[in-house]
Amino acid sequence: MLRDLNKIRNCVVQGTDGIIGSIADVYVNDQTWKIHYLAADTGNWLQGRHVLISTQSFVHPHEDIGSFRALVNKTQVEGAPEFEIEKPISWEKEREICNYYRWSTYYPIDEREHSVFPGILTSANGLKDFSLQATDGEIGKIINFLIDDANWTVRYLVVDTSKWLAGRKVLISPMWNKSINWADRMMVVDLNQDQIEHSPEYDPAAPIERVYEINLYKHYGKPQYW
Repeated sequence: MLRDLNKIRNCVVQGTDGIIGSIADVYVNDQTWKIHYLAADTGNWLQGRHVLISTQSFVHPHEDIGSFRALVNKTQVEGAPEFEIEKPISWEKEREICNYYRWSTYYPIDEREHSVFPGILTSANGLKDFSLQATDGEIGKIINFLIDDANWTVRYLVVDTSKWLAGRKVLISPMWNKSINWADRMMVVDLNQDQIEHSPEYDPAAPIERVYEINLYKHYGKPQYW
């Protein structure tokens, strides 16, 4: 199921023995766009501390339930290593957290392989408001994400084109990006403005059906992910 990340934020994270907190962010590989971790805000329980929970630990949620169940307990979470939210997760920090919980790591075990390993683990919140550039000019800015909770993947960027297409929002697959400029907070996609202007209409209030995705990928001439 494709879920609106803005609506997932603040959903309850339920541990094996009680509520851990609420979802505050997700961490993705910026090349494969797989989600590897969710960050939870522990609220009053741990005085607003944020904790990182691997998607390996989550039980698949029912589509009508506004909560996620993780196979960790509150004692584990309370003693877990701390991290800074909205900053990329380093090799060292991931090793520390995964060793504590005994999770499999995303980054390679051998630090010497890290320099040639594809992608970094970055915050989705940190990518919001990035400028999105087509091959021939600016499109708009990233305002949201649609994620596939069946395999924890970011499927689409929701882009606000209000400065160009009179308030219209469009969907762009993150796999169509050519480069990310972190210093300038900009992503460049392998599409032109004409393609985007004439893309299938996106209604944020309507669920994304497969027929819509088929038409979207056909319009852009891109290989399907399914």
